[in-house]
Amino acid sequence: MKKIVKSSLTDQIFDYLQSEILKGTWKPGEKLPSENELSAELGVSRMSLRSAIQRICAMGLAETRVGEGTFVRSFNLRSYFSELYRLGLLGQSPNEINDLRFVLQIGSVRLAMVDGVDRVDLAVLEKLVEDMERAAAANDQDAFHIADLQFHRSVCELCKNELLYNIYDAVEEVLDDVTKKNVQRSVEEASGYDRVLRHHREILESLGTQDMDRFVRAMMESRERSLRYYS
Repeated sequence: MKKIVKSSLTDQIFDYLQSEILKGTWKPGEKLPSENELSAELGVSRMSLRSAIQRICAMGLAETRVGEGTFVRSFNLRSYFSELYRLGLLGQSPNEINDLRFVLQIGSVRLAMVDGVDRVDLAVLEKLVEDMERAAAANDQDAFHIADLQFHRSVCELCKNELLYNIYDAVEEVLDDVTKKNVQRSVEEASGYDRVLRHHREILESLGTQDMDRFVRAMMESRERSLRYYS
C-alpha cells in the first residue's frame, strides 16, 4: 500500500488562493491583499506565500505587476496554454504542433461538409486569400501572417462547433508561432510566396466544391513539407 504524502504548505496555500479566485472572492482586475496581509491572515511565511502566488500566476489566474501588487486575471484557456508554452512545458515539437493544427482543421471541415459549407464563410476565406496575395505582392510579412492566421482560424469555425473552436482558440498562440515559421521556411525554400498561396487556394477550392479528399490531400502535402522543415 502506498503511503499518503501530506501536501506541502505551498500546495495548501495555492489550493486556497485558487479556490478563492475561482469562486469570485477576488474578481478579475481586482488586487489581491498584500503579501504581509495574506501571510498574517493565513499564518504562513511570506516565502511559502510567494511560491504559491508564483504558481497562481503561472496558471494564468493572476499577474504580478512590479511596484503594484498581484491582480486577478480573466481566466481563459488561451492564457493557460500560452503560459505553459512560454514556460517550455507544452508543445516544444513543431511537428507535433503542426499535427494538432491539421487534426483540428480536418475535423472541423469534415463536420462542416456534413451540412454543407456556408457560402458566407467561403466569401470570408476568399477575402483572406486575396489579402494574403496583396501582402505577398508587397512583401509585407506581417500583413501576410495576420491574414494567414485568420484564414486557419476561420477554417476551424466552419463546423459551427463552439467547443471545438474554443479549443483551437486556446492553443492558437502555440499554433501561431509555428505557422509563422512554416511560412518563412516555405518562402525561403521556394524563393517566394507562390507555393504558400497555391496551398491556400487549393484549400479554398476544395471547400467550394465540397471535396473532402482534395482538402485532406492539401493538408497532408503541407504536413510533408513541415516534417522536412523540422526533421
